Amino acid sequence: MTSTTDYTPILLAQLTDLQARVTKQDAVITSLVAAVERLSGQTFNVGDTMRTSVPLRSHDSANIANKRMRPQVALSPGPILSQGPKQRPTMGRDVRDGSKAKVQYPSLSLSDVLKGGEQVTIKVGVGKDEDGNFKHTTALAVFDGTDLVVKECEAVASLVGKKSSKPGEILYKFIDELKEAGHIKRTFTIAPWKLCSVERAGETLTLEEVRAKHTANNS
Repeated sequence: MTSTTDYTPILLAQLTDLQARVTKQDAVITSLVAAVERLSGQTFNVGDTMRTSVPLRSHDSANIANKRMRPQVALSPGPILSQGPKQRPTMGRDVRDGSKAKVQYPSLSLSDVLKGGEQVTIKVGVGKDEDGNFKHTTALAVFDGTDLVVKECEAVASLVGKKSSKPGEILYKFIDELKEAGHIKRTFTIAPWKLCSVERAGETLTLEEVRAKHTANNS
């Protein structure tokens, strides 16, 4: 006489265990989706976790969980910060966004530190020569009592004639044009007064140094 073993209790136990695992995985996935949505500011639609009436081994459940996670990874490989549209520096600003001088000076105009007719050299690095020495290109401007007026600029002829009371306006136009012409590979941010210099008593001083001396003498 052949005996028949009832596997129903075993199958039900495995199914119950699987359901518990799936429920736990759903909770983990929901938590991860919420974290990604919070960081990225985006909303993801994740369908219900796959359910099956066939008992699955533990490693099969892990594979299902991994497959469920892949679309999320593809959509959001990391926290996505909203940066907004890129903006070029406004012409009225003396320093590009994100650049902060290490030393805070009182608000000064060019007429506070320059004399009418003084020549200002704006110097930008353009890489190195064959011997490894740094190369520079310059624009020469004259202070007319109110504005800097560009008189010479070999690398960017279109800069000649440009005038502004803000050195940064001229400097960043110079940098942008050097990038467009292929003289430099990328633009950069720096306090403009550090790249502008003037000759005083046979000594070359940056406008940053002139400003510091002016502030010290009037403090």
